[in-house]
Amino acid sequence: MWSEFPAQKQVAELLYRSLKHNRLSHAYLFSGPKGAGKKKVAKHFAKAIFCLKQNGDSCGICKNCRLIEERNHFDVHWIEPERNIIRIKQVEDLQKKFSYRAAESSHKVYIMDEADKMNQEATNRMLKFLEEPPQGVVAILLTSRIQDILPTILSRCQIITFAAPSPEIIAKELEQAGVKPGLARAAAQIANDVEEARRLCETESFAQLRSLVIQLSEDILERGTYALVTIHDKFLKQEKATDKIDLFLDLFLLWFRDLLFFSLGKESQITNKDQMEPIQKQALRMSQRRLVDGMGTILVTKNRLTHYANLQLSLEDMVLRLQEG
Repeated sequence: MWSEFPAQKQVAELLYRSLKHNRLSHAYLFSGPKGAGKKKVAKHFAKAIFCLKQNGDSCGICKNCRLIEERNHFDVHWIEPERNIIRIKQVEDLQKKFSYRAAESSHKVYIMDEADKMNQEATNRMLKFLEEPPQGVVAILLTSRIQDILPTILSRCQIITFAAPSPEIIAKELEQAGVKPGLARAAAQIANDVEEARRLCETESFAQLRSLVIQLSEDILERGTYALVTIHDKFLKQEKATDKIDLFLDLFLLWFRDLLFFSLGKESQITNKDQMEPIQKQALRMSQRRLVDGMGTILVTKNRLTHYANLQLSLEDMVLRLQEG
């Protein structure tokens, strides 16, 4: 049902109305970041076109819906990059299939994932296909890089823009994939999409940096030399520390934000909910003003490093300023 896509409510409503009032376009281009649900919506849209029980929606249980779910429907075809490229032969094979009459209904649907991966030959052949579409054919092109699609292709498609997934949706998908909730929520706050968040969680350093942030925050509260030793031994001595600095500071900023949320009584907005014991312990030792100033110090450090400041000196200065409060 279209109600399964609350994060893309406007998209679902538009496609539902198109079906309900029999106003299907011959070509759609679904544009939006990775993880926004473009492929899932495209599959649901195909089901809704062929569904035997629903008008404008998919029942999910009829013969056509089940065949599309299994990618076995004769009149629904998928095109995906092969070795990161969509080649002319794939488009030619599609055109050949679509030269025959529809087997199950008056429509034929093709879904092209990562349409921006078409090479020049494939793009030219696809353009001709879009200019003179066979009757009843519906094209659904998917892309997260609309800037890489030729204007001549765009002009022949109805462009449907997908909103970026919220951190809550990203975290839920990661948890369903087996990622621990704490890591999933942290990655979801930092990453721009599901794929980026998944890649973060798959690296061993992500969990290690999150643990380091918690330890460093505790050491800063002790106001001794522990914090400088921690930042030097646990981070600066790491291989490729420069490559990890943005992630480290993002996690550090997220931790201070959680401490502030606890201090403000907004525990429902805390990201690192699996670390409530150290959050409570540390938040009770810092004033709200100190937490706000601390977040500012971290942001200043991030800005300095974008201008090629010395990494060790910048982090040491940050730690000392955070200790001063």
